[in-house]
Amino acid sequence: MSALTQYLPSALPPPPVVLARGDAFFVRRVALAEGEPVEAQVTLALEGMAPFPPEQLYHGYLPAADGRSALVFAAFRRRFDALETELWEIAALVTPDFVPLLLVKPAGAGVTLRVAEGRVTVLAWREGEDLPEVVIVRTGGPEQVAALLEEVRARAGLAAEAELIESVGDFTLRAGGEGEFTVFEGERLVAPLPVAWTAGADVRDPEFLAARRRAGVRDHWLWRGLLGAAAVLALAALLQVGSGGFGLLTRRREAQVGAQKPVVAQIDAAQMLANRIAELSEKRLMPFEMMAMINPARPESVVFQRLVTRGLLGLEVEAQAVNPEDVGAYANALKALPALASVQTREVRARDGVTSFILALEFKADGLKKGGAL
Repeated sequence: MSALTQYLPSALPPPPVVLARGDAFFVRRVALAEGEPVEAQVTLALEGMAPFPPEQLYHGYLPAADGRSALVFAAFRRRFDALETELWEIAALVTPDFVPLLLVKPAGAGVTLRVAEGRVTVLAWREGEDLPEVVIVRTGGPEQVAALLEEVRARAGLAAEAELIESVGDFTLRAGGEGEFTVFEGERLVAPLPVAWTAGADVRDPEFLAARRRAGVRDHWLWRGLLGAAAVLALAALLQVGSGGFGLLTRRREAQVGAQKPVVAQIDAAQMLANRIAELSEKRLMPFEMMAMINPARPESVVFQRLVTRGLLGLEVEAQAVNPEDVGAYANALKALPALASVQTREVRARDGVTSFILALEFKADGLKKGGAL
């Protein structure tokens, strides 16, 4: 099988890494409490620093090696237009463009400077620190360098003669293996991005990233299943070609193809199960929300006897009414609700002064969302 799989792609090509405009982000070095979750502390720090709630921000963080501080960065989402975020959904990582520059630092206290792409990036480092004390990214050119150097030195408490590193190359991040990224300056390898940074460096929505990780695990197994199925089909084709004049080989080929049917069935079942799990993770039955939407229009003489959901959007209601006119009135009132796609009345029967009937209701997905159910 190894001879066959060499003609098949071993893996999907790595997705791109997007470096977002650094001047759109505000950056702060914040202290962390030992033993507490870093994400919760970063969120709390953002609530105190930013004029917008974290839900309206693209934000991330880089923890220090000693775990006592983190470099937190955030940007208001509306500062990025649709063209800038076009590749964000498929990217392996989205992080500010100053993050690769963090791997170019002085030996001791000093400043890292880069002027490129209409922006000036300045990082101020204190002695023995693995994260900069101050990060400033401004739009402009060489005319702003002197003022920004003076500003970062003053904010970080650095002397004027502190070491200055000027970087002029084009920095990129390239995805490697699972969760691995490498920094390049042009075609020169600078260093791998620290593994401890990769989880927090991505500024996209945390819920999106969690869903993406789940989809990645599912796609990984589906891809391996596809390779296995392709290898099985290739093997079957090879056996068929060689079985022209040999009945024994033909029988062996048929036996092998029959033996592979459970494998294909297992792959199909796994795919159906994965799709079902993904659907159930995003959707749920909402009978109480449905009942809450149809109850206000119910006349007093109408009493619900039984409610049964039909799929995600269907609801079947068995009810009774003392006043038979209320059956039609209630159905008409439900048809007027914008959240309902269809209303059908079935099996209307009158007995002993009581009218029993069944309402078959179909809700609109958008109607449930507007009603607060989804």
